[in-house]
Amino acid sequence: MTSQGFRFIHASDFRLELPVDGLLELPDRFAEAILDAPRRAVERLFDAALKEKVDFVVLSGDLLSPRQTGPWGMLFLIEQFARLESERIPIFWATGQNDSPDVIPSAFRFPENVHIFPVGHVEECFFNRDGASLARLLGVSWGKAGVTPRGSIEPIEGADDLYTIGVYNGRLPSEALKSDSIRYWALGGSRRRETISRSPSLAVYAGSTLARNFTEQGDFGATLVEVGESGRTTTSLIRTSPLRWSVETLLVREDQTEEELLNEVRARFKAIQEKEREDAAFAGRTLDETIRLVSWRVDAEGDALSALRYGATTQTIIRDLRADFAKTPPIVLAIDFEPNLPERMPEEMYERQTILGDYLRMIRYYWDNPAEKIDVEAFMPEEMRAWATRERLKREVALRRSDDADPTELAELTAKLQALEAREFPAEASILYELTSLDPSLTLNAQGDEIVSSAQKSEKEAQRREALLEASALGVDLLAENDSPAALLAGATTKGLSKKNRIVASELRDLQKNLDGKELGS
Repeated sequence: MTSQGFRFIHASDFRLELPVDGLLELPDRFAEAILDAPRRAVERLFDAALKEKVDFVVLSGDLLSPRQTGPWGMLFLIEQFARLESERIPIFWATGQNDSPDVIPSAFRFPENVHIFPVGHVEECFFNRDGASLARLLGVSWGKAGVTPRGSIEPIEGADDLYTIGVYNGRLPSEALKSDSIRYWALGGSRRRETISRSPSLAVYAGSTLARNFTEQGDFGATLVEVGESGRTTTSLIRTSPLRWSVETLLVREDQTEEELLNEVRARFKAIQEKEREDAAFAGRTLDETIRLVSWRVDAEGDALSALRYGATTQTIIRDLRADFAKTPPIVLAIDFEPNLPERMPEEMYERQTILGDYLRMIRYYWDNPAEKIDVEAFMPEEMRAWATRERLKREVALRRSDDADPTELAELTAKLQALEAREFPAEASILYELTSLDPSLTLNAQGDEIVSSAQKSEKEAQRREALLEASALGVDLLAENDSPAALLAGATTKGLSKKNRIVASELRDLQKNLDGKELGS
């Protein structure tokens, strides 16, 4: 039991080498703030350590990858450590594999206040104040080649009355959580802030200091831990992420005017902006410290879906929101306004004995049979088809060699493979093939190797699903109007056709003109 109280900050997963992602387009005036967000989040952490006058800081790994950040990452980290050294605040750091002592160049020297736990075995150290030990820390670091910690993280005899902190990066063995000898587990290696145990010990993943995309909503930062004289432990969040992400949902009625839609969205943004003001006042931070990024996911009724997908309404809304809510703090920035595609069209469309009905029934067949192959290779450019053929031949030749196949057949396959290997393919060929193919059984990665990861296969299935949704919606847009499909294909006059089908008809006539040298209609 401790006789004096103390306070410390527990943080992890700076991941300085990882940029913000998930933004395809951004106003130029925000580019610097977005690019600088990883560094700014860490600065805010050390600002908080100084402001709160904590006794020490515990870091549980994955701060950076020195090779990926280059010199600036290490120099920046050393600069932040030095800020605490000037105030005599020690730092206890158990690394993960990304920031292992094995990968930190020897040319970089950390300030004297930094203690890095050793690789592979548990070490005990103490936090002292006025010559007395107040807390004991047990920690271990990972090696660059995945050298795993050896031995259990258990208190060492001789200081049973001290508050003990375990510092670890990764998934903690379940038996460790059952022991009451460690009062607080400072864990790292997870981007999410989470308390995984409260009794007999408190075990906390600090999470990342920065939210980097729309999947990381909520509060990101570090944990302020306060230990009272009786040993009672309380924790609170220190927000450090300069970016906050949210996804808003909206239903657009078929009879809703553009002005009504714009007013509804503006009212929602005003509420978001007011909430940002309240949060800033509660946390004691200035309004210009955080950017709120908002993505809209819109369900639209009837023809409203086509209007949002192809009309100017979407861009008008984005432009209006940015003009009114993204110029003065608190900044609320609209990123996109994306209509959701319906998973099923109205049932009566599938029953029609028309081109559209045939088309939708085909789409539904592939939707209901996810393992069914969709062969689109014939529609690919020749070099992509040749690249895919080469990859298949590689596997077939390797398989036949292992099966002692007929030498003549093997020689023929090998000759074909050598001819293709002599060709030069663009570096992006494999990526383009991946994006174009809708076959979930395709298991090629960017190097042409087989994929065994279930996550990668799930991603491929999700791509197929999204492509089928898009194909279904596009087909309905082109064929479900009053416009006659025959009129489009036969090249009838474009007068009277809907705007988007006039464009399609024009493109069809241009294509036919190139094929046979004459126009089809006036």
